[in-house]
Amino acid sequence: MIAFFIALVLILIIGVAVMSVVAIGMQGNLRERAPRMAHGLAEAARHMNGDAEPPQALIDLLPEQMVGTAKR
Repeated sequence: MIAFFIALVLILIIGVAVMSVVAIGMQGNLRERAPRMAHGLAEAARHMNGDAEPPQALIDLLPEQMVGTAKR
């Protein structure tokens, strides 16, 4: 029973953290308070949408066969 309670609390904490990150990243009220975080989240959103170029560090990690597919 205690393990169930701890798991439930952890899930709730993760949910609140995700909602706060989304609130900052979507140009919410906290965007002015945390501009670096908001910029980082906006950049992450561009990468997830496929609009941004992959970072050079990621390209350096990929094998040579995959580098051509990572660049546009």
